[in-house]
Amino acid sequence: MSNLPAANPTGASGNSTTKRRRRALPYCRSLVIDLMHFQRDYPTVTHTKEMQLGKLARSRTQAAQKISWCLLFAKAYSRVSEEFPELRRTYMRLPWPHFYEHPEPMANISIKRVLEGEDWLFFAPFENPGRVPLIKLQKKLTGYCTKPVHSVFKTQFRLAHLPTLFRRTIWWLRLHLSGPKRIKRLGTFGLTTLAGQGVTIVDPKAPSTSILTYGPLKPDGNCQVSIAYDHRVMDGSRIAAILSRLEVVLDQDIRTELDNIKESCRKPKKTAA
Repeated sequence: MSNLPAANPTGASGNSTTKRRRRALPYCRSLVIDLMHFQRDYPTVTHTKEMQLGKLARSRTQAAQKISWCLLFAKAYSRVSEEFPELRRTYMRLPWPHFYEHPEPMANISIKRVLEGEDWLFFAPFENPGRVPLIKLQKKLTGYCTKPVHSVFKTQFRLAHLPTLFRRTIWWLRLHLSGPKRIKRLGTFGLTTLAGQGVTIVDPKAPSTSILTYGPLKPDGNCQVSIAYDHRVMDGSRIAAILSRLEVVLDQDIRTELDNIKESCRKPKKTAA
């Protein structure tokens, strides 16, 4: 005779009112489900580098205006993308396999919004953030995070409410027919992170040439920074060089701009004679 306990047909909780049931997919999951569907065609590999960002963290703390970490990384990665054209290339299947190279970087930052009690994940575009002042980037990010979803993410919100067949057709057209339109919707690179919640994303997924992510800053100033990339476009040695260059840009260019924000706010304002 078996010593295993008898199965409870009413569920683990023992609640007789619990019933098995099917639930329709909520609209808030539509976009993510679609992206994961198309991501299967992208052979991505992830590489990680531990960066020393203690000095950058101090400059950020001392800056007169608080700038989000994701913007520091987005701006630095955009600068690096100008130096490494592979980061602005996308593998295109039609009309024949080729690379489309966009003239300038474009970031696509994942943003969580809560709408009617549901968690939504939207994708906020930033055109060439490497050439935009951090203060302006922060203002734009604040808008994405606070303004009504129906206005700042109108197209994505409408797309999420379409039937699956229509959504997938639209996504397929965006991904395969036009390089410029693809970049307009997905960017040349994506950025996602859960560092603010103390979590490191190990292997980010999306149908993009590269996706940047980073973990929480450690007490010693070290931070794990990862890039998931399309192996058809570039190799690991190139990503290693990109990660090293990214650390330099963060510690030099981005830190200098933060220091300038601090110094400019300390200068006394000129009064009219």
